[in-house]
Amino acid sequence: MPAPTLIIAANDAISLGSPMPDTPFYLQLCDRLVALIESGELGPASRLPAERLLAERFATTRVTLRQALSQLESEGRIHRRNRRGWFVSPPRVDYAPDRDQSFTQYVTAQGRRPFTQVLSVCHRPAPPTVAQALAIPPEHTVLQVQRRRYIDDRAVLLERIWLRDDLLPGLIEVDFTASLWQRLHDDYGIDQLRKSLRLYPTALTGTEAETLGVHSGCAGLCVTRITYDRDGRALEYDEDHWLHDAICIRADVDMT
Repeated sequence: MPAPTLIIAANDAISLGSPMPDTPFYLQLCDRLVALIESGELGPASRLPAERLLAERFATTRVTLRQALSQLESEGRIHRRNRRGWFVSPPRVDYAPDRDQSFTQYVTAQGRRPFTQVLSVCHRPAPPTVAQALAIPPEHTVLQVQRRRYIDDRAVLLERIWLRDDLLPGLIEVDFTASLWQRLHDDYGIDQLRKSLRLYPTALTGTEAETLGVHSGCAGLCVTRITYDRDGRALEYDEDHWLHDAICIRADVDMT
């Protein structure tokens, strides 16, 4: 189903109201667009009018308008889809790395629709970073899985997983659209004991940007994760590239 579009008729004048002294005009445009979003006139996943039409209605240049749109994109209010225009960003999904929940579980629990697309499954020599994380010799062969994850039909996550399938015979035959650790529990009797995570902001470029359908340089969040079993073995190393406006990291800290 196509996303709803805000239609501005030719006789609909859009007023910025009384600007604050010395406020750059592009920030005034930001305020007006935010007001449209917060009022519901531009709802989640709505397509913004074409830049030409917006520039005409706000009586500004395309250059100034793009400054405003880029500012709102950096704030996570709106996002661009390659060759499709600008859209209002849906609410972020909470991700609690201290909880043992799969992507499907926590997305579904928040009333959203998850979908997983497996892009590739193959054996590869472990890159140095992966070898160090999994405590294996450099170039040791591991199973690499690449998945693209969707929330409400929007691609939001590119996930690369490296697995010690020498300890998990037949793993390459697993259905990787489902929860991996649930399958390891059911088929191999393996439970995860702990995870070591690193999170940092990044820019999505190259394969990451192309796979998620965004322009190169789009803001993103990288999450790396090493997962250990109950014997202390590092079985899995993940490298997740998220769209920055799709996720909110949440952690409950017990100070007692």
